[in-house]
Amino acid sequence: MFALLALVAGIVTDLHDRDFPQALGARSRIGLNFHSSALTERDAQAALQEMDDRLHLGLVKIAPDLAGDGNAKVYVPLSEGNFPAEFRWFGGGAPGQVLGRERLDHSPPDGTYLLTGDRAGLGEVEKALVSSGVQVDTTDASVVDSFVFVAKEGSFGAAVLAAFALVVALALFWLSARARGRALRVLAGCQTSRIHAQDLSGFAGVLLASSAAVALVAGGSVVVTRGWPPALLFLQVLAGLEGAVIAASLCTMLALSVSAWPGAAMLARRRPAVHSLRKAASVVQALTFVLVAAAAGPAWAAHKYSSAQAAETAQWSRLSDQVGIRFNMGGGAMDWTEPRVGQLVEEAEAQGSAAFSYTMTPQDWSGDLGGYSAVAFVNQAWMNLFSSGPVNRSLSEVPFEQVRQMVVEAFGEQFEIWSRNKLPGNELMAQFRYVKPVGEVRIPVNSRGGSLMFPDNVLIAVMPSLFGMINDRNLTSLVSTRHIVFAGLTPIQGMLEQHRLTVADLRAAGFGGDVDLVYIAEEGLLKAQFAAHVTWLLNLALLALVVAFVVAAVVSAVISAQLHTKRDFPLRTAGHPWAWVLRDRVAKEVLAGAGLMTAVILVQQSTEVTAVLTASAFGLSTTIVSHLIAARWCFSAVSRRKI
Repeated sequence: MFALLALVAGIVTDLHDRDFPQALGARSRIGLNFHSSALTERDAQAALQEMDDRLHLGLVKIAPDLAGDGNAKVYVPLSEGNFPAEFRWFGGGAPGQVLGRERLDHSPPDGTYLLTGDRAGLGEVEKALVSSGVQVDTTDASVVDSFVFVAKEGSFGAAVLAAFALVVALALFWLSARARGRALRVLAGCQTSRIHAQDLSGFAGVLLASSAAVALVAGGSVVVTRGWPPALLFLQVLAGLEGAVIAASLCTMLALSVSAWPGAAMLARRRPAVHSLRKAASVVQALTFVLVAAAAGPAWAAHKYSSAQAAETAQWSRLSDQVGIRFNMGGGAMDWTEPRVGQLVEEAEAQGSAAFSYTMTPQDWSGDLGGYSAVAFVNQAWMNLFSSGPVNRSLSEVPFEQVRQMVVEAFGEQFEIWSRNKLPGNELMAQFRYVKPVGEVRIPVNSRGGSLMFPDNVLIAVMPSLFGMINDRNLTSLVSTRHIVFAGLTPIQGMLEQHRLTVADLRAAGFGGDVDLVYIAEEGLLKAQFAAHVTWLLNLALLALVVAFVVAAVVSAVISAQLHTKRDFPLRTAGHPWAWVLRDRVAKEVLAGAGLMTAVILVQQSTEVTAVLTASAFGLSTTIVSHLIAARWCFSAVSRRKI
């Protein structure tokens, strides 16, 4: 259970470390945009250098690695400090590189900076920069934000359910092992509160010892492999998770202890001490069986698609420098803006830096898509983003005649409206090149809402010319909804200035509104990074659920065997086989398990039915074996007069 929590803590720490490198002591991220400022680049860099030296901020700029992979980042301190030449990430991978101040000599001051020193002067810095017309966006390091991101994912819920189920099963086992002692203390007249306190303190001691052992082993391994700064953060997260689980465990233990209190009638009738736990054991066994069956499908699917997820992560990395433009302005300003956006797109397309993707799915279009799950319209620049990877080797050509009727009927009228030259739909659709991916690799495309998706069985229509086929008004709409994205923040900022599309240009023309630049892949990269952990998380959650079910099944079988000892012992002594002795209660549980399995399959509507059937078969087999072992143990104990 606590090993599962250690994995969750490791995921949270890894995500937090990627945003705020612990090896550098990052405390905040500061985004600076000088394009609305009157400061020259030299003056801006000098001002940052002076404030960093005077206020001991320890600013470190995140810059692209120009000497290596264009998607990689390097870290450049503005002032001399105790920074390593390279550092390790908590989650592993290529080490982060720290370069000298000369790396920024010919770089613009815009970008993201890490604050690694004294935060006391941060307010003064923000005030000074804003007064100079600089846009400042500050984000403080908070492990809670990383935890909230993980908590929103379904696999986190699976891990929590697994931990809770294991807690309940262990509490049930603890009470069943101490049932006889509890009954004797009740007969001796011991106070109820004292008995509950003894039960809780004993169980809490076991949990605390286990959690401390896991924290010691996990924390020690992190210290050895990653150093003290990430280890302290990891232990902080782990301690919070363990504390919450231990508190929930003690509440569960108290509830079970109260519900399974040995009554006077039970003691007077000389029933076994575990009799009061019978209903609780049956309920826990049924719940853990359902959870195992329900978790098997997602765990197997995550394992099966792990290679595809790794490919998707690599593709997200290829989009890491792609920037979207968001216009927020009124109608009059849009009329002034549209021809300038058209000129910007024309120039960017000529340079190969304007990538277009627009996808229609059956949910977006009520017509027939010819059996495809989606139709994605892209230009060659979008395809070039992935041309050096496995995607390029996984495309097959689709003849236009094969899809002519579908694309003309479904999209011909739409492209007639978009057309710059007012050509008919049939003629427009014939200009596209049609391909489809084969194999497991999926190509990322933009959905109608502007978010990225990785559909399978998609028809890709490659546009010959973005500017040549779409008029300025619709180009502006597609840019603003991030269906058209641009390579690199600094180049697109220069183009906006060149074509008079900055906020200052809008104000000079008498219009209000804003023009924002955003990286389109930031959230996707974070989710892809998290997806790398999902398989381990789901599999470990399934393992915890299996352990919880086995414990619950064994406890339930032992209770059932003790309650049926007076019946089972003479039947077995008379020579009846165990299968005949146990047939009634085993048959009831097998039928109940089959019903629960059917309910899980119907409710989940999962495609991984085989995994659910396999997990259910394991559960039913475990139930049968548990009853057999428990009955044999009770028979032996009665024979030796131990029961």
